[in-house]
Order: sequence, then C-alpha cells, then structure tokens
Amino acid sequence: MQPWKISAGLTAAIAGSASLLGGSRLAYLASHWPTILAKHGTALTLHAVLVLIAVAAATYAVARATGLADLGRRVDLAERSVRRGEGDPSLSDALRKDAEGGWE
Repeated sequence: MQPWKISAGLTAAIAGSASLLGGSRLAYLASHWPTILAKHGTALTLHAVLVLIAVAAATYAVARATGLADLGRRVDLAERSVRRGEGDPSLSDALRKDAEGGWE
C-alpha cells in the first residue's frame, strides 16, 4: 500500500470524526448557516481544504519517517516469496489451497 493511500484514508477518518463530533456542537447556528456561508463560504472552504492538506501531509511525513511507507511493498514481496514455495512450507501449502479454493 502506498503511503499516500494510508494518508488519504487516515485523513478521511479524522475529518469524518471531527465533523461528527463538531457538528453537534454547532447546532445552534442552524438558522444562520445561509448568511454565514454567503458571507464567508469561500474563506471557510479554503481553510477546510488547507486543514485537510496539512493533516494529510503530516500523516504522510509520519508514515515516511517511521518506515510505514514501504510496508505494503515488503508484505507483497514476502507473500510472493511464500507463494513461490520459499520459507514456511505449511504456509505455502495453505496459500496454494486458498488460491485453488480447496478448503473443506
């Protein structure tokens, strides 16, 4: 898995959680939203986009610094080597049965 995919997923989860938690606290503004968005909609949208970009960049930087960026490639390499028969023979046999659909 690429680090930008991890970053995008975590950013979406953080943004969704923040909107669920923050949305209920802003219920008192319900009657004023049309006016607020008419006067400040562009600025609010720009700031929200910048926050999402900053969170995504920070998550990406952490993934790169901790080595999680290469995790998907390493797992894929290990899985391909096991499927070729290198390493644990029982795991190779189980993966072969799984690919053939031979589980009973």
